[in-house]
Amino acid sequence: MRSLEQFLLSTLATYGFTIYFKLPKRVRLITSALSGFIWVVYELLYDFSDNYMISYLISSFLIGVFSESFAVYFKKPATVFTLPCLVPLVPGAGMYYIMYYFIESNYVVMREQVIKTTLTTSALALGIVLSQGIVRIIRELIRNYKNNSINT
Repeated sequence: MRSLEQFLLSTLATYGFTIYFKLPKRVRLITSALSGFIWVVYELLYDFSDNYMISYLISSFLIGVFSESFAVYFKKPATVFTLPCLVPLVPGAGMYYIMYYFIESNYVVMREQVIKTTLTTSALALGIVLSQGIVRIIRELIRNYKNNSINT
């Protein structure tokens, strides 16, 4: 039941961002549902592995793969799907606590939070870059295979 609630809340939050980003109406619902799905995947991965870095990396990798696939299907840029799906995963609370501990002059805890937030955002970026790179390499290999089959 908790996963269903998380899915719905993440989907609704992302839908609000799709409106704010002025995404085409045709892709708003699928992007929001993808975001909800990715959030549930992140939660399950974190529960299973107890490692937030791996959870963020795999989740953002899936965002990249789905975004590239949806971009081809809907004939839209991949960023139309990527950016809204990242909304629930962005470590906003980590950034808040960095500022909070800075204001409270608790620099030891602040440094720990800076490191965790930096690693989290790095994992998100790395997952997107890896997935989109791999998808484009596969797409190029398929294109070359088709061209070679036609020429022979």
